[in-house]
Amino acid sequence: MSQIIEITAPPLPQYIISGSTHMSYGGKHLSRKNIGVFDLLVVSQGCLYVGEEKRNYEVSAGHALILRPDCYHYGFSGCKEETVHHWLHFQVSGNWRVIEQSEYCKQHSAQEGEEGAYMSLHPFTTTPFALAVPQFTYLPQLQKMIDTIDELTEMNRTSHHSSVRLKQQALFQDIVGLLAASLETAAPSPGSVCAEKAAAYLREHYREPFSAKRLGENINFHPVYIARCMQKVFGCSPAAYMLLIRIEHSKLLLVQTDMPIERIAEEVGFNHAAYFTACFTKQEGLSPRRFRQHFAWNRES
Repeated sequence: MSQIIEITAPPLPQYIISGSTHMSYGGKHLSRKNIGVFDLLVVSQGCLYVGEEKRNYEVSAGHALILRPDCYHYGFSGCKEETVHHWLHFQVSGNWRVIEQSEYCKQHSAQEGEEGAYMSLHPFTTTPFALAVPQFTYLPQLQKMIDTIDELTEMNRTSHHSSVRLKQQALFQDIVGLLAASLETAAPSPGSVCAEKAAAYLREHYREPFSAKRLGENINFHPVYIARCMQKVFGCSPAAYMLLIRIEHSKLLLVQTDMPIERIAEEVGFNHAAYFTACFTKQEGLSPRRFRQHFAWNRES
């Protein structure tokens, strides 16, 4: 039976930290008890075998599981293949509870009319509302979820700046929204499936020259349809999405290596360093060189 984590807001859930983990054959999730924070696990490759109290979950690619802060968690089996999962810790300062999905649906249906009447009588009163997210779910927009977690993780390097923390908290609400949306969607729409497949292909082949025709041939959708679906799901065209991926990878190389700018441009798929610099500057608001200097200074200070 599916379970729902129902969070009373305000206050809204708060992002803490995130990352990703690669597990080889036989690798297991850590055994922990009462860690004090929620732990969101999103599997993009393979399968993670995780138990919480007396419930065991096989979290295969495309699925998400939320581990609760007050329970015992354990890996009940080792991975049977290379497995990649993205994790995110968050905290809830207000009230929350766990409820069976069938019971939640009954209560939610009965309360809708009462809440509307209350709001009409008290138009200037701030009233709490319920955020409902499934504890274990299939994610119709897996790639969008992964992209958002990756963006949050990238921002951890400068999270000592209050402005960055504010951006992270705002971005985390998108994560909550994607989880809530998975509760309402029994199966992904054809457009969502197309966009996710296109995004996954582009993330894997970002070093190669972009070709709408080759993209369409590889995921078996017409290029025009792919562009329409990606615009709806990701808010950009396939070419623009690939450019964003290239920039994200270049940022990691700028911060983590001493490679020359020209070499980094080539490494992430740009034929000309000048074009890379122009795209990077337009996207980030500063040149690759200034970006590297800024983060090198932050690491030393």
